[in-house]
Amino acid sequence: MLITLTFSPANAQVIEGHYAGDESCKKCHLNIYKQYRKTGHPYKIQRLEGSPPIYPANTSPGVPHPPADKSWDDISYVIGGFQWKARFMDNEGYILTGKANRQYNLANDALETEAKWSGYDAGKAPRKPYTCGGCHTTGWEPTGQAGPHQDNLPGIHGTWAAPGVTCEACHGPGAKHVTEPKTVKLSISERCEDCHVRGDVNRIDAKDGLIKHHEQYEDLLASPHRALKCVACHDPHKSVFNDNGGFKGAKATCLTCHKDKEVKLAKKSAFECITCHMPRAAKSAMAVQHKFDGGAVMEGDIRTHIFRITRDPEWEMFTEDGKYVETDDDGKVFITLDRACLSCHKKKNLDWARKNATRIHNDN
Repeated sequence: MLITLTFSPANAQVIEGHYAGDESCKKCHLNIYKQYRKTGHPYKIQRLEGSPPIYPANTSPGVPHPPADKSWDDISYVIGGFQWKARFMDNEGYILTGKANRQYNLANDALETEAKWSGYDAGKAPRKPYTCGGCHTTGWEPTGQAGPHQDNLPGIHGTWAAPGVTCEACHGPGAKHVTEPKTVKLSISERCEDCHVRGDVNRIDAKDGLIKHHEQYEDLLASPHRALKCVACHDPHKSVFNDNGGFKGAKATCLTCHKDKEVKLAKKSAFECITCHMPRAAKSAMAVQHKFDGGAVMEGDIRTHIFRITRDPEWEMFTEDGKYVETDDDGKVFITLDRACLSCHKKKNLDWARKNATRIHNDN
C-alpha cells in the first residue's frame, strides 16, 4: 500500500524508490517547475480548508462561490476550476451530484459565455464516490469501497501520493532520482495518452453533436497526424491558454511540413491553421449553437485534433445515434463544412461552403 506523506528531499531519502513530490523537482528544474505550475495539471484536484481554491495569478479567474446550498467548510476538495469547470467533493470525499448547483462553468471568452452553475450527473444524486484519481492525481492507487481511503474520507475510493497531475505523474516516482540524480534517470517518454483518452481508442465518443472531452488521443489516432507525438505541437510544461506557449505556433508546427499551404484569401488577418482544421467541435463545460442558412451547428469549448476536412455535403460527422464520430471504410474521420466554415459564415449555407472551401489554399 502506498503511504502518503508530506514530501521533502529528506523524506525522499527515507522512502527511496517512491514519490518525492514536485517541491523536490523544483530545486533543480526551477524554470520548468514555474511553467508547469501555470498549467491546469496541478489543479486537477485541490484540497480546501474552508476557503476558495487558489490558482496562479493571470491564469484562472477561479471559483468564487461554493454550491448554493453549501459553504466552503462543507467542501473537502475541488476538482478542476483552472479553465473550464469545477466540481466539488463533500466532507466525506464524495462528488456532489444533482440537477443544479453542482458544476461551476467558468466564463469562456471564445464562446462569449458568462460563468454559470449547472447540474452534474443527476442520475447519481445526491453524490457518488471519487474514482477519478488515475487522471487527476499522482500515484493513484484504486482501493474500492473497502479502502484504504485518501485522508480517511470514505468517498475517495483510493489513495494518492500527491493531488493533481504533478511532475511524477508523467516522469515516474522520483525519490531515487532526487538522491542519485546523476545515476538514476526518470522517464521522458510521452504519456499524454494515459489521460487524454476515453474508452476504446478506436472510437471517438460523442454526445449532443459534440465530441466528449479528453478525446484528443483518439482524435489524433484517426487523423492524418497519427504518426506524430503530442510534443511535436505542444510544450507539455506550458499552458495552451494565456499565450503561455503550450501550443508552439503554426510556424513551428503546421508550416514545417505544409509549406505550400498559404491562405490565399485577401481577408485572412484572423486566419490560423487551427481556425478551420481544429474547430471547437468538442465540449468540456460549455457549448453554443450557431444558426446558418439552412441549419445549425454546435460549437464547444475544446478544439478537435481530427484536422481532416471533407467537402462531401452528404457526410455526417457523427453516427446516427450520436454516440460516436463517424468513420469511413478506411478508418478515417472528418470535420464537416458546417463546423469548419459555417460557425463563422452564418449567412451562408453548405453549398456555398463546398464551392468556396478550395479557395482558402487555391487547391484544385
